[in-house]
Order: sequence, then C-alpha cells, then structure tokens
Amino acid sequence: MKTTLLALFVILAPSITAMAQHQTRLEVFGGYSLESITPCGIGCRELGTRFPMTIFNGWNASVTGYLYKSFGITADFGGHYASQIVYDPVVGAHRYTYLFGPTYIIRGEVGSLFMHALFGGVSQGSDQLSNLNYTRFASALGGGLDVNGSRHFSFRPVQLDYERSRVPSFGTPETSEAVAGLRYSGGVVITF
Repeated sequence: MKTTLLALFVILAPSITAMAQHQTRLEVFGGYSLESITPCGIGCRELGTRFPMTIFNGWNASVTGYLYKSFGITADFGGHYASQIVYDPVVGAHRYTYLFGPTYIIRGEVGSLFMHALFGGVSQGSDQLSNLNYTRFASALGGGLDVNGSRHFSFRPVQLDYERSRVPSFGTPETSEAVAGLRYSGGVVITF
C-alpha cells in the first residue's frame, strides 16, 4: 500500500506542480466596443435625439488580477464616441467609463466563461453643448466568453454588460435621472 501511494505521488507531483505554474494570475483585454445608451435624459429627448438610445462606437480595455484561481478583481476602462446624439442642432458626444469590481471565471479546455460586477464612474463631454458635460456614478453587470488560442493568448468574441448611471436632465442639470443601456465588447486577451 505504501509503495502504491509513493508511486502515485511520484507520478502526480510533476503534473500538480505544472498546473500550479500555469495558473493565470493576470489578464489584459483590449478591443472594440459598442455602447447603446441614453446619453442625456428627458430634456435631450425633447430636443430631438435620433433615437431614445444612442449608439456609441469605441474601445474597451481591462486588467484582471486573480487572487484565487476563479476569483479576481477587474479594472475596466472604455471610450465611446457618437457624432450625432441630437439632430437639431447636430451635436456629438464622447463617454469615458472607469469601472472596478469582482470577477468570477469558470475555465475549461476550450475557453472560459466569466461574469463581473463593476462600479465606478462615467464622464461625458460634448464640444457643442455644455449641458451634455458631466461626471457621474456608473455600474455594469455582465460577463462573456474567452476562446483559448494558446497558453498566453485568447480571443473574446463576446462580452455583454448591462450599464446603469444617472445623467443630468438637459436644461436642468441640478436634477438627474437613471438611464440604462447595453455595451458589447470583443477583442483579444493576453494572460500572464
């Protein structure tokens, strides 16, 4: 019995050590992002937005440090741009998000599924209308799928986040209202 246990330990010890050495400690993501959200509240809609929701194109980047093999902390940053959120007069805007929070990941042979809850802020600006400039609290709940390419490289075909924030009412910036939207991101992941 002792000989069997010793032989089993000698056979399994190198694979356990190899698994511990290959555990992901840090992930860096970068890629394209599309955000669909109401950028300026009721007064803006009364002015005449294209749609109740405005499409912003841009980028998304994040860094996730894993404290345990399935649990990590994420810092997520995004920049989104729209050339026309109001059509009379034509007004464009840009939005920058900076969000932080816990991430949980389930790893498999082909890829990984993850989910996160992120909290932080959103800053929006417009060169044409100062009423569209603000910085407010924001949150995002979502997750996505990473498909393994190699040991240090993965492809993220989909990350979907449900975003919420409060925006000032257009014309009366002292009042605000809650808005929500969706953000899609896709790109590459590098693991260390």
